[in-house]
Formats: sequence, C-alpha cells, structure tokens
Amino acid sequence: MEHLNNIANILGKSFLVINILLLVLVFVLLLTYIKKRVFRIFVAAFFSLFVALQVASLYFIRTYISYNFLVHFNKRDIFGMIGLFTVEVLLFLLLLIFLFLGLYHSKTIIKTFVNLFKPLGKLYKMMLRKSVVNWAKVGFIVVACFVMCLQNGLLSDGYLLIKSLKVDYKGFEEQLVKLGMENYISPDQLKVSASESKKNIIIISLESYEKGYLSDKYSHLTPFLRSLKASKDWSYIDIKPNDGSQWTSGSLYTYLTGFPAYFGTYHNQIFQTSYKSSITGISHIFKKAGYNTFHLSSNASISGTEDMLYALEIDKIIDKTQLKDSIQDKDLFNTAKNIISENVKSNQPFALLMATISTHFPNGVYDKRMEGLVDQQSSDLEFMVASIDYMLRDFVSFLDDNDYLNNTSVYIFPDHLKMGDDSLFSDTGERGLYVLTNAYKDNINAKDCNNLYQIDLPNIILDGAKIKHNAKFLSHYIDGDKNEYIKNHISELTSLNVSGFSRVKKQPYIIPKKTVHYNSYKEDKNRFIAHAGGMIDKYIYTNSLEALNLNYEKGFRLFELDIQKTTDGVFVAAHSWDDWISMVNYSKEAPVTRKEFLNHKIHGLFTPLDMDAINKWFKGHPDAILVTDKINEPKLFSEQFVDKSRLMMELFTWDAVLEGINTNIKSAIVSQGVLNSLKGNKVKTLLKHNITDVAISRNSIASKMELLKSLKENGIKVYVYNVNDRIDRDEDYVVKYEMDFIYGLYADKWNFNK
Repeated sequence: MEHLNNIANILGKSFLVINILLLVLVFVLLLTYIKKRVFRIFVAAFFSLFVALQVASLYFIRTYISYNFLVHFNKRDIFGMIGLFTVEVLLFLLLLIFLFLGLYHSKTIIKTFVNLFKPLGKLYKMMLRKSVVNWAKVGFIVVACFVMCLQNGLLSDGYLLIKSLKVDYKGFEEQLVKLGMENYISPDQLKVSASESKKNIIIISLESYEKGYLSDKYSHLTPFLRSLKASKDWSYIDIKPNDGSQWTSGSLYTYLTGFPAYFGTYHNQIFQTSYKSSITGISHIFKKAGYNTFHLSSNASISGTEDMLYALEIDKIIDKTQLKDSIQDKDLFNTAKNIISENVKSNQPFALLMATISTHFPNGVYDKRMEGLVDQQSSDLEFMVASIDYMLRDFVSFLDDNDYLNNTSVYIFPDHLKMGDDSLFSDTGERGLYVLTNAYKDNINAKDCNNLYQIDLPNIILDGAKIKHNAKFLSHYIDGDKNEYIKNHISELTSLNVSGFSRVKKQPYIIPKKTVHYNSYKEDKNRFIAHAGGMIDKYIYTNSLEALNLNYEKGFRLFELDIQKTTDGVFVAAHSWDDWISMVNYSKEAPVTRKEFLNHKIHGLFTPLDMDAINKWFKGHPDAILVTDKINEPKLFSEQFVDKSRLMMELFTWDAVLEGINTNIKSAIVSQGVLNSLKGNKVKTLLKHNITDVAISRNSIASKMELLKSLKENGIKVYVYNVNDRIDRDEDYVVKYEMDFIYGLYADKWNFNK
C-alpha cells in the first residue's frame, strides 16, 4: 500500500510530472535524428537511465536528482540498503525497460502519432513535410526547456545541483573570508570548560521521526514522546529542516559541525583519507572537555558515516561489525545501556551519539520481538513508530531508575523528514523537526528561537549541557532566513567543507597500487593473526576450539582470542558477554560462572574455551602463539598462561603496557588508543621501552602514513584490524594494496597456498 500511495502522491504533483513528461518527449524527438542503430541503442539506454533515476529521486525524496540523491548513489549504499527496497528495485527495472523500448522506437511512435491526422487530409500532408516537422520539433524542444527552467523545474533544480557540485579549491582560510567568517575558531584554537558537574551527554537521532508523529492524529503511537513534550521537566523546541541536511549522514554532519553537508563530487568519500579537520565539531569540544565519545548505529558504513566519524575524532564507532546480527534498534538501546553503565562505573564522562533505523522509509524495519510489547497497527511503519516510542520510554526509565538522568543531558530529535509518501501527515500541521531535551530551555542561547534550523543543533546541545567554549558555528554568522542563506551560498559552503579537511596526497586504498611483494607476503605466516580463532563454517568471533583446530590446519600460527572473566574469576574466550548471549541463545544475564559458560556450545556447534582448555591447546601446539584482546591485566593473565614466550597481548593503557613489558611476555602490543595518546615522538617512546608491535584500525592507514613509515623503518610491526568491515576491503585487498605500509593483519580467513 505504501508503494501505491507514494506513486499516487507523486502523480498529484502536477508540475513535477509535467516536467518529467516534457523531458521524455524531448528525448523522443532528439532520438528521431539518430539513424545508426548502435548509437541509437547507446543514447536510448542513457536517456532511459537518466529519466528512470529522475523518477526514482521523485519517489524517494520528492525532488529531481539532487545532492541528497547523489550522496546515496554508490555501490556501498545501494547494496547496504537494497533489502528495504525490493519492490522499488523491481519497479525501477520495469520502468527502465519500458523507457528504453519507447525511446529506441521513437521514430515509430512519431510516425504513429502523425498517422492519427491522416483523415484530416491537408493537415496530414503538411505534417509530412520535412521542414514543418523539423520546425515543430525544435519549437517543442524550446518551449519544453523554457518550462523546465521555471522555478522548481527540472533544469532549474539541475542548476542548483551543479552549484552544489562546484568546488573552489582555495585554502580554508580564504573560504572563511569569502563567507565573512574570519573569526571562526578551528579545533586547535578551542578553549573549553565544562561545568563542574560535567554532565554526560546522550544524543538520539530518530530515523525520519518528524513532528507529525507527535500530533493528536498519532497520539496512539507516541504517548511517551507526547508526555515528554508536555512535561515541565523536559523542553520541546521546534526545528526546521535545512538544505544539505535532509538525509541521515547529512543530518549527522550538521549536528556535529553546524554546516550543511555539501562536498561537491567528493560526496562523503572526502573523509576516507582525511587526517585533520579545520572545521570544529561538537566532538572536538567533547574531547577537549575530557569526554569519551561513542557513536552507535546499525551500519556506520552507509553514506561514508564511519569515515566521517573518524575524521571528526569520535573515539569509538559501534555498529554491525561489533554487534553482528544484533543490529535492530532494540539491540542498540540495550548496547547503549551497557555503554552507559560501564562509563558511569569508571567515573568517566561520556558523550553517546546514537542513530535509530526502525522507522526507515518505505515501511520501517520490522522487529517481531516488539509484538506483545506494542499493539498491532495499520501498517508495519506505524507499528515501528510505536515501538520506538516504547523503546524510548524503557530507555529513559533505565536512566531515571539508575539515577543517571540527573547528571545526563539527553537530546532526542529526528534526523530528517520522512522520505517518500507524505500523505500520512495530512491533518498533522506543518511538517517539521524538533528537539526534546531534559536540559533547561533557558540554558539554550540560540539566536532567534522561533527560527531554528538543523544548523542550530550544535549550539542547542552544548548550551543545554552547560559546556562553555569559544567555538562559533555557521548560524552565528547568518542574519535572516538561514535556509535561504544556504541556498544562496551552496558553492561557497561546498568549498569550505572540502577545504576544511586535510587529506593525504597518496590514497593507498582509494587509488590502489598492487605491491610487488604480494607473493612473499601471502605465504608469510607471521603476518596473519587468526581473528578470534579465525572463521569456521562462515562464523566469525567464535573463539572456539574448532576454530583453532581448523585454522591451524590451514596454516595460521598466530591466534587471537578475546578474553573475558567469569563471575567466579576465571578467564574464558569470548568477544563480549553480549555477543556470547546472542551466540548461545542465553536467556538470562551475563557474565556467568565458568561452569555455565562451558555448558553452552557456540551457535550450538562449537566448543567454548576456558583457561584450562586454552592452555591445553597451546601446549599441544608448541609453534602456536596466543594474541589476546579485551583483557588488560597482563601480569594476572600471563601467570596463568602456559608459556609467556608465546604470549602477545594487545593492551589498552600505558600502565598496562609497562606492566606487560615487566612480565617478560613475548610482546606487549600497543593499542591504537595508547599510540594516539603518546606525546612527542611516538616512535622514540616505543623504542625506548623495546616495544615491537602495534595494533591499529586499517581505517587509519591513510591518516598515519608518515607514522607508519617511521615505525617500519625502526622495525616496529604494525598489525591492522577492522578488515572485512566493507564488502570490498577483505584480507586479499589489504595484502595486495596496504601491506607495504604495515606488517600484518587480523584475518578472519586466509589461504596460504593460493
């Protein structure tokens, strides 16, 4: 029904449809001039694809092809989200075929049209004259182009798209001057002081959850959010959507930096090789104030989100890579609770950024587990709208019950307006966005509170949390309508965004060059660490006995195991207790006792490992080396392991690294967090302490080229993890194109004989 409503809704936009019909007719007329069959096929295919994409853009975002559409028009996003749009894909293919056949046979169509006038005699004969036909064609094309150049016409909007792709490659400072922002504060100029209480910060961005859902019409779906809106303890602020922020990653960039997310032809790929930002984000301010920062979502690879977050210095990005199959919003809220509890226990202030997906266009991401908790609704989308309201009630109750709410500033807002069919918002008032926060509205010093847009979100968040800073955001520099300002300065804002990120000149995984050492690298067993024991039967992260056995037979000799501690103090192999619960389908809380741990096979198939089993296996395989993750107690663990000379431990604080060195294990591996925290000459510090190994994310390779070169020259081995995060970045890719810059990798699978 959603698909039919959406199509009907588009047809109701008469001017939009007229433009598309005019475009098709112009293409039909142009193709009548092409005689060569091969060329006709090529041109008809190109025109068909162009029209079909315009229709797809209208279907999804209610505009012709725009920057919003182009940002998502890439292989990674298309394959990442295709599961939500099966019907739309089939309709698109049918439209494409229909258009191609119509355009290719354009001469036949024109001839058939002319033959309709055959009974009219003289008029028919006149229409057969070549000169008359040519003038008629040209005249129609001119009139059609004129109509398409009118405001909101296809060519008019195309001009705006071209402006958004235009980039002036001058320096960042020059771009600031052009926009009258000479006194802008970059990250290295920041002065920040949080309030003495240093409130924790939680930001929840709700997928397409616009304010119409909070209206009386949908009061049955959103009782909790409506209660917050009416509560004296919470503030409700109307927010307008602005251009350049009307998609998920664009909204994220905007609330982090205060700028619309225009990046010209780079799209979000600009972040893949960025190593320094001159654009100040709230993430920089959080970091300066001493916060741990987290981003939690189902899939951070969509639209380059992960690269953006790394470029803007978010500490930890958690998505399907860590969560595996537990990536629906119910799982995200449970994970958020764990993150909060752990940080509160360690007395560490944190900023948790979270993005939901349940209410995604076209009809939500259905979660059967919410049945029984939420009443059935007239559609899956409405059911998931009600489910998000339920999850938010549960989450805020968790904060309140644990007395976390008093020391936490919470911000809840939609990422953008719902795409596609908007008929469900009839009788809900003007469409728009909002912020719900437990921060006092009086603390929010945003200029002109009746004219707030998404670009005002950084000010709202920081003011509400009482973080004092000297940063200035774009909205500080705008008088009058902010969205009109953005429309009138698209090119300048695009150029500012592009010049605001320093990027490496060589891009080893953007412009790959195969290493000449591939054959020697692929056979060197010292370069490959079997990640969590290695893959078995397409399962990863099992940390199981069978995984060790299988991957030893395949040739691995370095084996990583994730180490956790049971409630009775025994070391066991598990990626995390949340993962273990999912893998064994455990119905109670974890951690558990050693006995309970050993009683459950991983995925019902594989044997779990406690300390005794780990020692027995490594004793029986004297050429195997254990590499640990998660555990940060080198003295305690090494005393229980069978052979310190075959123990490498990735460690997560400098004190733990020093402790590991003093225990005489084979290697105290410096983690990326520790490496980043080292002051001065990092390589000299590592050499001073005889450190031989470092572990970093492969996503950091481009940003650390100089450091990697120095580490390699000084004999310090760099192993990378986060392999297989993306469908086109597997082990073979790393060995072919990135191994020259590092030493080895954490591999799920590898064939040493290929």
